[in-house]
Amino acid sequence: MINRCKTYYYIWSKTAGFELQQAFLHRGTALLFMVGKIFRLFMMLLLLWLIQTKVTSFGGYNPQEIIVFYLTYNLVDLLAQIIYRGVYEFGPKVRDGTFDFYLAKPISPLFQSLATKNDPIDTLLFIPNLLLSIIIISQLHLHITVWSSLLFLALILNSFLIATAIHTIVLAVGILTTEVDNTIWLYRDINKLAQFPVTIYLEPMKLALFFIVPVGLMITIPAQILLNRQPTYPLLLVTAFTAVFLLLSGKIWQWSLRQYSSASS
Repeated sequence: MINRCKTYYYIWSKTAGFELQQAFLHRGTALLFMVGKIFRLFMMLLLLWLIQTKVTSFGGYNPQEIIVFYLTYNLVDLLAQIIYRGVYEFGPKVRDGTFDFYLAKPISPLFQSLATKNDPIDTLLFIPNLLLSIIIISQLHLHITVWSSLLFLALILNSFLIATAIHTIVLAVGILTTEVDNTIWLYRDINKLAQFPVTIYLEPMKLALFFIVPVGLMITIPAQILLNRQPTYPLLLVTAFTAVFLLLSGKIWQWSLRQYSSASS
């Protein structure tokens, strides 16, 4: 098992290196993307400043707590973007037959489809984003303990597993329909609803954001725990749901593979 993990890490690191070389090869395009990402970072800081200075209360949370929710969203979203960038290019691979070669290799086709395409710009900007988030939260007047911080990190891992399941289902839809773009961007749009506490929405939308497209479990619950707030749902339920959701996504992926008839068909 350990050797297998080392193999996958070696493949991921090699493909990440290739993507970095591509970025250096097309320096002008990479520079434009870098400028865009930095501009987005400054816009995020502007939004956080506006929340801090203009908002008095939002859904029962004060401005500083809302900032924690937004930074949690940014962290989870950026992690998924760095690791699972390959999903965005999966549709053409199904249509042109590249996916056939994935199936012929002794490496999991799911891993190849999810994680063998990396965004070096997002990767380079992850550390500044993380440090900036830590600095911002440390300056807020919030009751954050060591225990809540450790539990928050564990729930971020749980969020990453949920993101893995969602991206796996998106890939399965890509196999069945040869179309991924609309599905993944629909998920991204829904995910943006979790920039702020999902508890502000009315039923049944709130329930859907917790248990159908579970962005609430990914972002709202970890932020509530970090703030020493009572979570909307018990952590035992959150972890049990994650396990079932991850298992279900794997079953859906396996079923979609059985429906795949290759590009030549």
